[in-house]
Amino acid sequence: MRGFEAFWSRPDATLVAPILTDDVVGHWAGTAEPVRGKVDYVGCIAALLEALPDVRLTVAESASSGDFSFVRWIMQATGRRGPFEISGIDRIHTVEGLVDENHVIVDTRPHSTTAPASPSPGRNNVELATPTHRWGAKLS
Repeated sequence: MRGFEAFWSRPDATLVAPILTDDVVGHWAGTAEPVRGKVDYVGCIAALLEALPDVRLTVAESASSGDFSFVRWIMQATGRRGPFEISGIDRIHTVEGLVDENHVIVDTRPHSTTAPASPSPGRNNVELATPTHRWGAKLS
């Protein structure tokens, strides 16, 4: 968990590829299909960092069992409509110390008073998953 927390305290997409297997699979909430392979996985992280340059995740809780790790995190960032905070969970599977599958579970509906009021039900100032399976800020 120290690596997860260290990365998200100063995120840099160039640091992601070395910790992934070549055939890594990423399942992001809101995407129809998983992201497959290092290039697309790193692309998702890079798109998130580009859309939300001040994004930071803090680890609230974590647990590990064998090759599986679970991290409950709190994200803080600034979208086009202002600052927001959301919470989510990563379920990470590793093979020989490299991430080979990750499930990212997050509810993008407003969770805190830092999020601006939503103009429509179920929408927030950030939508993490885009139709191209890249994380980014599609702000409503």
